[in-house]
Amino acid sequence: MASSAFFALLRDVSKLAASAADDLAAQSAKLSAAADDIATLTGKAAVKTAGVAGDDLAVGAGQVAGVSPNRELPALWRITKGSAVNKVWLAALLLVVGYFLPPAITIALTLGALYLAFEGGEGLLEYFHDDSDGAAEAAPMTEDEKVRGAIKTDIVLSFEMLVISLAATGDAPLGYKIAVLALVGVVMTVGVYGLIGLIIRLDDMGLALARKGEGWRRRLGLAMANAAPVILKVLGPVGMVAMFAVAGGILGHLLHLEIGHWALALLADIAIGVVVGLLLVGLHHLWAKWRGKH
Repeated sequence: MASSAFFALLRDVSKLAASAADDLAAQSAKLSAAADDIATLTGKAAVKTAGVAGDDLAVGAGQVAGVSPNRELPALWRITKGSAVNKVWLAALLLVVGYFLPPAITIALTLGALYLAFEGGEGLLEYFHDDSDGAAEAAPMTEDEKVRGAIKTDIVLSFEMLVISLAATGDAPLGYKIAVLALVGVVMTVGVYGLIGLIIRLDDMGLALARKGEGWRRRLGLAMANAAPVILKVLGPVGMVAMFAVAGGILGHLLHLEIGHWALALLADIAIGVVVGLLLVGLHHLWAKWRGKH
């Protein structure tokens, strides 16, 4: 009797263990599938926000470039923290608005695209504008002013980045949306501002390598030092083109514009962004002149 009771108990324990193992395997499979889905959605969102990240990179590098060399990294760290805070409250705001009023996301996406096109249009006009008329230059901005300006600009760029990411998740569950926004926010913040830190210190690293190294190491160090100002100079136009591409891509998607080849689609996005941006800048200048006369 004792032995039969023991084996019966052992059988029940084995059944419970097997059932628990099956439940654990099922939960693991669900978690794995969820992780795969989140990774896929995050990848799509990252691709769609790459243009905005490029613009963020150009703007951030431009803001830090004018700071005193010994204050560049502290100023960059302040901007990075401000950007992270921006993404937290913006993500929360978008999730709440998207839950209660989904059409507002499309409206926000459209307004963000128009803003990016407008900023790109103004940048394009400034790029070709001749400033050789002897006008007095504005007083240089302090570090605090540069940091505050960069954080304010980051609000718009982070907002656009998160709106695009949220739109890329489609009808995914709320938990997936939160995870995607969190991952995109972390990856883009660390990636963009980490790369800015690398760029602004590239000349110092190159000079250090050139002084200590010989042969190919010295040549590499000199090449790094010479590349830093070129990269900073190129980032402005690249960021402007990125703004046009992102704005045109959003507007083209809203108009259901379909172009087969990716290269042609990219050129079409840039063209749409340029046309809309210059049109908005023209309307803005006309409005300013009209108000000045009245």
